[in-house]
Amino acid sequence: MHETAILQIDQAALALVQALNTFGDELKPLLAPEHLESLHAEVTNLRRVLLGLEMGILYQDQDWQVPEELLQQAVQELLPVDQTASRIKDSAKPEA
Repeated sequence: MHETAILQIDQAALALVQALNTFGDELKPLLAPEHLESLHAEVTNLRRVLLGLEMGILYQDQDWQVPEELLQQAVQELLPVDQTASRIKDSAKPEA
């Protein structure tokens, strides 16, 4: 149940990111620039939390040490969190 909810929320977040990328220029005259930037940052933070939850579900037996720059890059990509978590697992190392 939790994994399904994470993936569904992530799909909605991805759709919002794509809509912001597509229609952001049209929204700029209607919103203060900091509101649009704030919205984008909040969606990115949501995806980061969802990625953490997904990694916790998939790899709960290990404590993963993931570099900050790898996480930052991962949440900027437009891949679902389950695919992103798998990619991070392949490039990160478990903490000994």
